[in-house]
Amino acid sequence: MWIMKVGGGCLRSADAFAQLPYILRHIYPERPRLLVVSAIGKTTNHLLELTRLAAQGAEAALASAFTDLQHFHQQLIQQLLPAPLADSLGDDLAKRYWNPLWQRLRALMQLGEESPSGVDGVLVYGELVSSEIVRAYLQSQGFSLEWIDARRLLVTDGHYPEPNVIESLSQANVDALLVPLFRTHGLVITQGYIASDLRRRSVTLGREGSDYSAALFARLLRAEGMIAWKDVGGIYAADPRQDPQAQPLLQLSYSQAAEMTYYGAKVLHPRTLRPLWEGRIPLYVRPYFRPEAEGTCISTEEAPHLPPIYIRCGGLTLIEVCSTDLTPIASSQLIQGLEREGALIYFFQGGVRTAALAVKAAPEILDRWRTTLPAGWEVRWRSPFALYTILYPDRSAVIPNGEALYLQRLPDRLHWLAYEG
Repeated sequence: MWIMKVGGGCLRSADAFAQLPYILRHIYPERPRLLVVSAIGKTTNHLLELTRLAAQGAEAALASAFTDLQHFHQQLIQQLLPAPLADSLGDDLAKRYWNPLWQRLRALMQLGEESPSGVDGVLVYGELVSSEIVRAYLQSQGFSLEWIDARRLLVTDGHYPEPNVIESLSQANVDALLVPLFRTHGLVITQGYIASDLRRRSVTLGREGSDYSAALFARLLRAEGMIAWKDVGGIYAADPRQDPQAQPLLQLSYSQAAEMTYYGAKVLHPRTLRPLWEGRIPLYVRPYFRPEAEGTCISTEEAPHLPPIYIRCGGLTLIEVCSTDLTPIASSQLIQGLEREGALIYFFQGGVRTAALAVKAAPEILDRWRTTLPAGWEVRWRSPFALYTILYPDRSAVIPNGEALYLQRLPDRLHWLAYEG
């Protein structure tokens, strides 16, 4: 059993779609495969914009943006399928997805707010529509396959914005509903990113959660391996879009890859690696448009002698704390308090009376957290900041020259904070 996850950037056009049959015919065609697909292109961003317009009551702008999104998908369908099949699929998608989506948006407009459950109820349509188009296209190319809604399989506690998957219930669903499909078909399609809660409401697994979905399915199915097909493909020592000379990393351990994703490497969702590590399932990150290329293998095997790895994590808030009454600052109290409120902490540097932290958190979270601090602690925050990290620095590593507000050296890494922009 192999799990194959295809990202939205790989399905951004009809030409990009054409690569998928080639991959499925040449990569483990003799094995059962679960194909986990994302929303096409930037569809999730467009759906988020629709929820914003609905909450603002901008009816004309909402209708126009909704029509544009539907038209984009219909144009793609017409490029992929002959006319009778394209028209039939378009009618089916309108009935099953586009019309219900429009009703949900109208309901959000009447409420006048973007509730988490309301937003998730809109976002799931991106993956559902995408997977239906993939199904129809592959069937037109001669593939025999099955399709299943991931919301029937993965059950979560509904916690927003990144719910916890209830493994026992999800395992029972996979065993009862998904495993039997492989008895008659070698290829099954489902969606990444989406799941349900205990009340059977639609939820999402957090931005870029399709990788996480695929990893969960890999563990629940006890897969031989997982391949994440990416438009960039492989993991590099720096962002290849910014540095064309970035060195590819052919081998990483789970812990080495986790370190990179935590500090901002964009290739994988940070939660993807844990299910794979628990199941000792290797992950291969491979280039979708060059499927014969090796890519990166992530497994239990530690990669020795890694080059300096440059990572940037943006959109952070710098928090500076000072004790005005000379009492020492307890770093554990600062960190635990922020974590309880849901802030993600990426950097900490502290002394006896001062401390600095870089976090991802909404202003209301920070306002709430500040009320829990002792009266003698003065707090201020500024944004946006970026955290720059060099893992495994050597003499060739480029150290910041003047722009760093805070610089931190550790034996195997170098961090600095600077204004973003």
